[in-house]
Amino acid sequence: MLTIQQIKIMLNNPNISDEEATEIRDGFRSLAEIMFEQWEKEKEIRK
Repeated sequence: MLTIQQIKIMLNNPNISDEEATEIRDGFRSLAEIMFEQWEKEKEIRK
């Protein structure tokens, strides 16, 4: 999992609050989970 500091670096914005960075990190994780689930479904369809 990405740290708060890594998120701030990725966004090139060290001034965002830790709370904002946490929300963004959680959003990234949710998006990654959705993308992975979709990939699994597509992989299953191709069999």
